[in-house]
Amino acid sequence: MTELDDRSSKHFIVCFPIYILLVVILLSEKYAPTTLNGIVGNDSAIASLSKFAEKIHKGENRKAIILVGPSGVGKTAAARALAYSNGYELLELTASDYRDAENLNKTVIPASRSKGLFGKTILILLDEIDELSKKYDVGVEKVIGQLLKSSRQPVIFTAEDYWDPHIRFLRGAVDKIEFKKVNTETISRLLKSIAVKEDAKMDNGIIEIIAKRSNGDVRGAMNDMEAMIGAPKELMENIGIRDTKMEIFGVLDKIFLSANFDISRNALAKSNVDTEMVLNWVDENIPNRYTSKQGVNDAYQNLAKASRFYEKANRTNYWGYLRYVSVLLASGVAMSNDGYVRMLKPYNFPSKIRYMGSTKVDRTSLNEIAEKLSDKLHTNKRKIIRDYLPLLKIVFEKSIKDLGEETAMMQIGGLLGLSQDDIEFIIGR
Repeated sequence: MTELDDRSSKHFIVCFPIYILLVVILLSEKYAPTTLNGIVGNDSAIASLSKFAEKIHKGENRKAIILVGPSGVGKTAAARALAYSNGYELLELTASDYRDAENLNKTVIPASRSKGLFGKTILILLDEIDELSKKYDVGVEKVIGQLLKSSRQPVIFTAEDYWDPHIRFLRGAVDKIEFKKVNTETISRLLKSIAVKEDAKMDNGIIEIIAKRSNGDVRGAMNDMEAMIGAPKELMENIGIRDTKMEIFGVLDKIFLSANFDISRNALAKSNVDTEMVLNWVDENIPNRYTSKQGVNDAYQNLAKASRFYEKANRTNYWGYLRYVSVLLASGVAMSNDGYVRMLKPYNFPSKIRYMGSTKVDRTSLNEIAEKLSDKLHTNKRKIIRDYLPLLKIVFEKSIKDLGEETAMMQIGGLLGLSQDDIEFIIGR
């Protein structure tokens, strides 16, 4: 999946309760490929992707393509390398980026019909489309169909399961390029090269075990190798066969009960549980598991830092922040375990998730009001809900008191494009 790269590591200091840990950029990111030649183990797929690139350069009509294959074999890395090596702008969306047709209409459709900065080609990458389809509302399939018919820019999808019934509408509309699991020998060779580059004193036997247990997952093998650099051989027992699906309770057990940096981090890396879901479950269950004040305090300190990085990643679309989330959320909370732990008490369901379900109508109203105000205030809905609506509540209450309800609602509501029901919702009636 990767080629060796001399780009320097970025460093970030994370304060844990026991020691200060220097976290370097993940090996899978540090050695991410910048050209298609850097993708290992899938020569046929890369040849097909190169032909796709040639059609882009020649301005020929081409279908969108879908890169299909198991996790960690280089699908997303190949699309990014294609963009990087050809100087394209990259618009990348993943399962956490788009929830509905409205969001797609505001991001992907305009980009598909325009040129990038200085007339650059924009490569539109819709990652994990088989995962996203499970959250589609009624209008999303229609928007993607429109994108496929009218896009002037190249479009790439990625998916693990091409035959997922939720994305049947893509079949025939896109060309499929298949990525396969990478063989053990190729992965072992890559890991040994990285070990030399990193000056890591790692036994070749351990590298070969990691490659064998990776089950063809190059990214997973690199993450496992990173966990083992400088670690005692005994930790090899924690490097399991890849593609093990750990559900939420298994992840929580590793975080709360292991008191081990690598075990907790590997559990989160191997799981298919959504990061936001884990944040909510950990938040709810820290006082349920840890019994000492110091342990609870340290765990919440690390969880708060993880939450800030997660929010920043979503706000800026810079997903490199997620590596800090995984360290702080999994290992940070695990290392807060000072030995005072409730072992048998069941996990509590997150109250935030329960609350979000019970307040769906209110949140829908908030979003609708924020949508109306976004054009007037020239900012996004999140900022309007967080910053502007509390101020508008004060303005409306004072105006109603000074001018009378009918006049205030007519004048200010008319100016902002809000109905009487909207204003009454804002002031809490």
